[in-house]
Amino acid sequence: MFDKITKNTIDGTKSAKDFTVKKWKRFIRKRALKRVEKLMTYAQKKPEDYTKEEMRKLIEKEENEVISNLKATVGLSSVLLLLGIPKL
Repeated sequence: MFDKITKNTIDGTKSAKDFTVKKWKRFIRKRALKRVEKLMTYAQKKPEDYTKEEMRKLIEKEENEVISNLKATVGLSSVLLLLGIPKL
């Protein structure tokens, strides 16, 4: 009996984790694509001016930037929350 309950609980947890990871990856990818489009606009270039490899590298670089910004924002917010300081 416990095996069945445990297995269902573990399966449910894994599916929730997978769902969350997919959502965050999609969020990060969309944010990175917007930033790449903005950079191309500033450089007055079109997507056709880049090869697939160059575009992949640009997007990967921007994804890393988005992740680092999220880490910094969440980390700072956590510290402020622990100190009892509400959002600024």
